[in-house]
Amino acid sequence: MVDRENAGLPGPFHGDDPETFRDYLDVDPDDYQFGLVDAGERFGYKTTVATATARLDLMGFTAERCRREMTECFRGLTAWDGPDNIHEHVAPGSDPARKVTDDDIAEIGLRAYLKRGPAYMETKLTELEELCLDKLELFFEGDLDRRLLIAGLLDGQNSQAILRLDLSDLLSGGAFKSTDEISAQALQDLREETASTGPIIVLTEGKFDSRVLPRALKLVRPDIAGYFKFLDFDTTRAPGGTDKVVANLKSFAAAGVMNRVIGLLDNDTAGREAIKQIAGIALPKHYSACLLPDLEYTRSYPTIGPSGEVDDNINGRACSLEFYFGLNSLQGPKGVPVPVQWKAYKESVQDYQGELTNKQYVQSRIDALLTAAEAGDPLDESWEPIRLIAQTLIGKAQTR
Repeated sequence: MVDRENAGLPGPFHGDDPETFRDYLDVDPDDYQFGLVDAGERFGYKTTVATATARLDLMGFTAERCRREMTECFRGLTAWDGPDNIHEHVAPGSDPARKVTDDDIAEIGLRAYLKRGPAYMETKLTELEELCLDKLELFFEGDLDRRLLIAGLLDGQNSQAILRLDLSDLLSGGAFKSTDEISAQALQDLREETASTGPIIVLTEGKFDSRVLPRALKLVRPDIAGYFKFLDFDTTRAPGGTDKVVANLKSFAAAGVMNRVIGLLDNDTAGREAIKQIAGIALPKHYSACLLPDLEYTRSYPTIGPSGEVDDNINGRACSLEFYFGLNSLQGPKGVPVPVQWKAYKESVQDYQGELTNKQYVQSRIDALLTAAEAGDPLDESWEPIRLIAQTLIGKAQTR
């Protein structure tokens, strides 16, 4: 979280070096003599209020959020149990005098926390301060992140004042070693947490894929659909294409995006060519790429090429997402499957690239199919290819 050298974070604190220890904790030297301070090894985090506040803000732990969540909590308690005797006090400095509100409780509680100080030099608080402090401590019971409390406490403090946190208990408990780079370790922990709990970003080749796949996943796997986030081509007007999936994987890695990222490519010749390129790129371990899965009914599918109309295996050669909503969605106006047209030859994989001849027609049928399913039509065996895609994404997300 903090660069020890640049932020002034001291190393281990030893009992035979009381100057370092005293400078770290800002305690009176006599406290050592009277046993008010542990003379064992100490370890701490030290930086300016400005630096700590900036870093907390970047992580979303702002003073405004702290006060807002505290106030909402107190209002909820008041609505549940009714006002308590805190609300009968007069708000300090109010003119004309007014009763304490839930907003006041949050502010007074934070200031009382600072005023009270450490146990060995605890300051006497007023009755109202004690009551507000009790409310604050009630709010922070449980799993709430203590960084939120720190953000609230630092608000309004001198930006150049020094913030010190004693990490000695964590050191002695084995959380880290005194020789560890705490900053690097904290950032790595954050990356792993984000990769584990943040949304899984899926990069597709175009806007049709990114528009219909989330809808399809909600139908076949509603239990996991919300864990995947698809690049929004419609809003961002980002360019699509196989090459853009490769470029985005590289860009995300270069920018240090911590989420798990999956490049989902069409099961065609261009997709195979892209997979070959990606294999030569040093991507983070939580990045991956894959083709759409093979299908049984595309092992013999109508195609048009130099040799005329021939049924051919188009797995790995022409299977875009349009092929994954069942054979019925591929039926053309004449009642036969819309054929694939063979196009450019890809030298790197020594094969021709195929493309569906009437994509817009098939896409409109898929949109109608999705709308009907969302309205309650049962999901038959034609949805099995989408289930295969869901399983492919889950497998890639779990491989790290």
